[in-house]
Amino acid sequence: MSRKVISIIVCGACVLFLVFLAPQNSPLVSSPGSQNPATTVQLGAITPKAEGSFRRYDATRDPKFSPEAARLYYEECERMFREYRGGGQLDRPLAVVKSGQRSVSEIVTALGAVRRHEIIKALPYVARLLDHSDVSVQCVAAEVLCFFGDRRGFDFIVDQRKGEGGFSNWHSLLEKVLVENGQTAYNDELIKMMREKSGSAMEQRVESYELAKLLARLGDASGLNVMAEVFRKYPPETPDSVMALVGLSVPKAREIAADLVLNGINDRVKQAAFVVLAKHGDETARRQIIEAAKRVTGLPQPKNADGTYKPGLEPKVIGEATPTWDGNAVFALEHGMEVVEPEQAVPVLRDIAIQADNVRFSRTAIELLAKIGDEAARNALWEVAHSVQGRKRTFEDTLFTTTGKALMLFGDETSNSLATTMFSGDKHGMKVSQFLAESRGWNALFKLDLFY
Repeated sequence: MSRKVISIIVCGACVLFLVFLAPQNSPLVSSPGSQNPATTVQLGAITPKAEGSFRRYDATRDPKFSPEAARLYYEECERMFREYRGGGQLDRPLAVVKSGQRSVSEIVTALGAVRRHEIIKALPYVARLLDHSDVSVQCVAAEVLCFFGDRRGFDFIVDQRKGEGGFSNWHSLLEKVLVENGQTAYNDELIKMMREKSGSAMEQRVESYELAKLLARLGDASGLNVMAEVFRKYPPETPDSVMALVGLSVPKAREIAADLVLNGINDRVKQAAFVVLAKHGDETARRQIIEAAKRVTGLPQPKNADGTYKPGLEPKVIGEATPTWDGNAVFALEHGMEVVEPEQAVPVLRDIAIQADNVRFSRTAIELLAKIGDEAARNALWEVAHSVQGRKRTFEDTLFTTTGKALMLFGDETSNSLATTMFSGDKHGMKVSQFLAESRGWNALFKLDLFY
């Protein structure tokens, strides 16, 4: 079943307007009451699906499930925030976006708060900012609307992308919001745009390729031949283009990746191609990813406990190779382990979480274990929690919250007990994590960058 999103738009303090994302590749439609510009409704709603007996997540409490679930979710979000942090951090951003007359920096900052705090009451005023004279305000406002699933944000960005200068000014944002939100309702428009840009001029070919890559990231293979042609003439130099193939379950994608494993222009491209092959079930590629990821446990922590760099380990420029960094190993951990079968991935991630000398690697492993979320992953997280409590590494204390959030995804007594220990100094954080785990699952805890 295609992914669907629901959003509630609140006008003032008490009027809720709901936004549903349409089924995959179907047009977005307005409700009969759409004469009011603040009201936009789309068809569809998620169907509850069990995620295993170990998960705390309850689909019926997800704001994407129903208008009532959404109402309860956003009411509880606001209540918890005001209870612990007061109303200022909600009321000030709301006032700024409602006014629309502040400086650009003030408005952009307020829009960021609307997103992080999920201030649903602000959305009617956020939509008005699409007409702001400053393009940066328009961009951020549209992105915030997309975060809530509001079709006006997607429509605005798509329209700007089609206009003059749309490729250079709006394509990156379009790609970001469509991919992050799993929004495929615009695929037909993207395909049309791609075919219109298939001329011989270099600018057109570049634009056609970027649209093909975006379609691939959305799971649509319509532009795969365009990508293959570009790859033949201009071999990819970065992993990004190759990773677009991960979501395509077609033989052509596997063929392209297999060729890049052998003939890729550099190790980073080859590593990305291994990830694509692993997603397609290639066992050799999976073993390569596992062995590469294991290497991060041998990389030293570059910083002292106080955050200063250890002698000789501070990079002179961003991205400079140092003894603390192995690009292929890090890529395998952060991008490859997600496509490895859970029974293969869990033991490796457990060892990295417990043994790695770099906090980034341990934290990533913990989050991936939480995302796998089966019984073996849960048991591995128990081991991680006990190890973290031992404080054997200089950064161990910084993993308490991450581990607590991971454990909060599970509803059994042992996980709850360990999570309580992890959150011993932050009862509000534990309460919020439980609420988010129950209503929105892993994404809310580790991906959406929410703040309560």
